[in-house]
Amino acid sequence: MESEAGIEASVTVETDSDGRIDLARSSIVDGDVPTDLDVPTTVALIQFASESFWEYQPPEEERLTYSVRTADEAFSSTELTRSHLDRGAYDEPEHDELVGGVFTPPTDDEGPGVLVLHGSEGQPQFEYAAALAHRGFTTFALQYFGGPGLPDDLVEIPLEYVETAAQWLLEHERVSSGRIGVIGMSRGGELGLLAGSRFDEIGPVVSVVGSGLVWEGGATIADLPETSSWSLDGEPVLYVPYDLDAAEDGMSGREFFAAMLEAASAETIDEATIPVEEIDGDVLLVSAGDDELWPTERLHDVAADRLEDHRQPSVEHLRYEDAGHGIFPPYSPVMGTNRADFGGSRAGNARAAHDHWPSVLETLSTLD
Repeated sequence: MESEAGIEASVTVETDSDGRIDLARSSIVDGDVPTDLDVPTTVALIQFASESFWEYQPPEEERLTYSVRTADEAFSSTELTRSHLDRGAYDEPEHDELVGGVFTPPTDDEGPGVLVLHGSEGQPQFEYAAALAHRGFTTFALQYFGGPGLPDDLVEIPLEYVETAAQWLLEHERVSSGRIGVIGMSRGGELGLLAGSRFDEIGPVVSVVGSGLVWEGGATIADLPETSSWSLDGEPVLYVPYDLDAAEDGMSGREFFAAMLEAASAETIDEATIPVEEIDGDVLLVSAGDDELWPTERLHDVAADRLEDHRQPSVEHLRYEDAGHGIFPPYSPVMGTNRADFGGSRAGNARAAHDHWPSVLETLSTLD
């Protein structure tokens, strides 16, 4: 497979007894794609293409050429055209306080409104916002720190800022829903669950490698603010603190957060637990079993257990044991998503990217 954007990948597959090849079903025996990956080969070839995820910039329309070759010659080929929303072609919100990018569906239709929340990197999540807009949602990739007029770091971010963004998006001319969905990645997942539990404007919430607990603020653990990541009514939201006496040199992020959980009292954990049962909509939790940044399965279990204790049936918890922190939308290369501080494997991240996406769309589609 090769594309106009310059990405390429190849595999060797088995033919059936009649010498036929079905790329959706034929077994992979060699090549760029792992032989045991349970993702359709046409998709996996895109995921395992030569381009890094962090550098992949597809055009609005991309022609993919799939070629079948024998050992000696080209046998057959077919072309597919993929359409994309340009991640750099967004509208800035017409609001004095809000920062980010608004993506609308490629047709002139209205769509359900979705807030997209980034993590501790502090950059708007245009990747998810564009992918969801392509599927008919009107999305707002909201930046809540690190931008113009915003706090410099992840320290006491007012939840009212997210409420204002939800209210503004509800009034957008291309939004058809009566409430707003939220999808957040990492610390944005924590923020999404927290905001959803507080504000009536928010319905379904998707947390990807997020947390059911509120944590101490700061985008890094090197300069501790000794206060919460979030605030409400001018007061810090109760949180799990970073106890450096419980930390050891050389700890990974995952080990550090696990140590903080062990050091915190049961009362502290209880106070920092997000009241997710107050979310007025479906909840989707997406966890990575090999996440090296923090123990996302354990942190999401806090939310899942609380929802089950309160007999909230509309929760789904997806677990991907060999995925790391780099779970992104499908149909993009996964090279680089398994960097050391994220964990996981390329195959695990590819599987998670492909598998979790239908559940994301289903959860947010309840806005209709």
